[in-house]
Amino acid sequence: MRRFLIWLIVLLLLPSLFTVEGQAHSSFLYAERLEDGIIGIIYPKEEGIRYKVSISRGTETYYYDYEGPGTEFFPLQLGNGEYRISLLKNISGTKYMVTGKETVRLNIKDENSVYLQSVQNIRFEPDMSAVKKAGELTEGIDNTMDKVKAIYRYIVSNISYDYNFDFKLDKQYIPDIENTFKSRKGICYDYASLFAAMLRSQGIPAKLVKGYSANIEGYHAWNEVLIDGSWVIIDTTYDATVKKSGNINMIKDKSEYNPERYY
Repeated sequence: MRRFLIWLIVLLLLPSLFTVEGQAHSSFLYAERLEDGIIGIIYPKEEGIRYKVSISRGTETYYYDYEGPGTEFFPLQLGNGEYRISLLKNISGTKYMVTGKETVRLNIKDENSVYLQSVQNIRFEPDMSAVKKAGELTEGIDNTMDKVKAIYRYIVSNISYDYNFDFKLDKQYIPDIENTFKSRKGICYDYASLFAAMLRSQGIPAKLVKGYSANIEGYHAWNEVLIDGSWVIIDTTYDATVKKSGNINMIKDKSEYNPERYY
């Protein structure tokens, strides 16, 4: 497969955060969805103050912006075990104060169930246009592979890469699947979020993955989808961009992708 060069945005939060202990409390945590593999954060944000959520298991940590107000859900995608959840409040620059911390234990039978849930960067609701379209595309189809192909073809044929995307370095970007679906444009993060949401809404486990690809210059986002018991790589961004060049294989060669983060 030839190498395709395209400007993409670095979307994984990789800051050097300096944290200090504050008056920690656990009222920020909503743990009623642990059986689904997700945790809720709810906090009365102060206007103009940036907050982050830190989720750790073992030596691995994921950081997210907490947008608020209200409850936002985040995945516990590092397998069963103990997770440390912290809410961080920005003091200045890259300095954050720990305003809340708690520990939860995940123990679910099917660890893949987390990849069926609506979370902050793959948020979907039954009444969304994208979800309704996914239902239309898969109506009457029983085979998982055929359902995936139907949604994949729609996205590749109808969503265009947004080369004019205005990324602001001072704000973490969170995909909005309805905006992507209705505007018919987006960057790789949007493609991967939309595809994952449409698949999850139809009961098909799908991961949003960030990392590097031999086919793309720069940081990238794509999907892994569970089909007939196996996780396969699908890159709707790449395929939508090169679809006019000829035959495209929906399922990609794993050797061409180097994943760093899973959602």
